[in-house]
Amino acid sequence: MPISILRLLASVLSLALIVSTSATAEPKLEMHRVGVNVDDGAGWYPAISTKGSFSILLPIPFNDFTTRDPGTGEVSHVVGGRSSEGIKFTAVELPVTARTPVDLAAIPKSFSSDPANKVSDVSRNTKDDVDNLSFSVANSATAAHFRYIRMKGTLYTLTIEYPNAYRDVVAEKKDKFFGSFKLKGKS
Repeated sequence: MPISILRLLASVLSLALIVSTSATAEPKLEMHRVGVNVDDGAGWYPAISTKGSFSILLPIPFNDFTTRDPGTGEVSHVVGGRSSEGIKFTAVELPVTARTPVDLAAIPKSFSSDPANKVSDVSRNTKDDVDNLSFSVANSATAAHFRYIRMKGTLYTLTIEYPNAYRDVVAEKKDKFFGSFKLKGKS
């Protein structure tokens, strides 16, 4: 009898370990391209997401990859890079899920809930079932510019994150980066 109780306990512990590791498993990463360093002659790097539905210009070399959340099966397509100064440019395509805010206005509000953050330049427009939200967030050390584009079933997030010392460098590149976003097959 004691042996069967020990076996049962060992089985339960094994199952618990399997469940806990699978529940906290890291997203699966599929790298398509690394360090793409081919510019357009003007210092911008055309990035067409390999498995996503978008393209964008980045002012730095970039990586192109897809992640899959093992818990939910959700797939995200990412194009992005980080400069030697710590400036990060990313474009991400995500599925709209139950966790996606119904109203994009909740996103800058969530940043504002931290007293260390200052949210500014909030701009929003909706046209033809496309909801666009742009805003900036800054704290004492870093800042970021965001653009969220919500379409039926898909959310695109464009982000520039940077140390405050590079504010002027980013200001020169922000509009071109955000303005270059396109869906594949559309001008």
